Order: sequence, then structure tokens, then C-alpha cells
Amino acid sequence: MKWVGPYRLRHLLENSVNDKQPWPPEHNGVYVISQKEWTELPTADCLPLYAGGTTGKSARFCTRVGDLIADMLGFFGKETGHHSGGQHLYDFCEKYQINPLDLFLGWAEQCSCFRCAETSIVNNLAPRLNRKAPPQCPKHKAKDYKKKPLTTASRGTRE
Repeated sequence: MKWVGPYRLRHLLENSVNDKQPWPPEHNGVYVISQKEWTELPTADCLPLYAGGTTGKSARFCTRVGDLIADMLGFFGKETGHHSGGQHLYDFCEKYQINPLDLFLGWAEQCSCFRCAETSIVNNLAPRLNRKAPPQCPKHKAKDYKKKPLTTASRGTRE
């Protein structure tokens, strides 16, 4: 598993057409949103707010991150929206008067099993706004991932 980021959301979006800006992969990843920047890998010190991944086996990781960002910026309605985590982040930012663009986003890619990686990250970091545990991996049952180290590699380019 390789960690990329974190990037202040504002910086990531401002550089969305910059070929040098790393971008989430299409599949096989897990993301973390935090209040503070981290080095090498996220820890409790970065004040993790939310962690997640794809909801199935489809190649939707990058799209899922886009859904998260749209909803955390308020692009949802009373009966519409794409990402409940993004909506929880929006509510949190509104309550504490935090600009969502000032939060940090990083992701782990090249995960041997994205479902087990997500379970491990949520169990290790206990992000403040995750309301339910991610589904267990049907293949591995996440037996060995409950308190497994979060990294085996380095970060990408940063601001």
C-alpha cells in the first residue's frame, strides 16, 4: 500500500488540470479526510474526520472521491446527494465554521485488498465522522487487519 498526499483540498482542486498533480486512481484505494496535514501516513494527530473507499468492485474510486468532494462542498439536496460521508463533512464544517477547502485529502493506493485496507484504516484511526464500520471483506474477513500498520511505502508530490 502506498500513501499519496495529503493535499489541502483547495490546492488539489486548483491543480486539477496540472499533469504533475497526483490524482486518485480509478480503483483499489482508500482515502482519508483530516483537519491537519500528516507526514508519511495518517495518524490520530492529523485529526482524521472521515475515511472510505469504493462501495463495490467497480473502478469507481476516483469517482467516489469526486462524489465526496461535491457533497462536502454542499452540492446536494434534501433528497439528492452522492456521498453520505461528504454530507457529514459539510455539516461538520458548517457547525464549526471550517471551510471544507482547508481540509486535507490523502489516499492509499496499490492496496492488496481495498476492503481490508479500509477496515484497517477505520479501525486504526477511528475517524470522527465515520458513523458505521465499513463492510468486512468477504474473502479475508479482515481478521489480520484490525490493528495492522497503515503503510508500506511513501507519498507522492505535494504542495
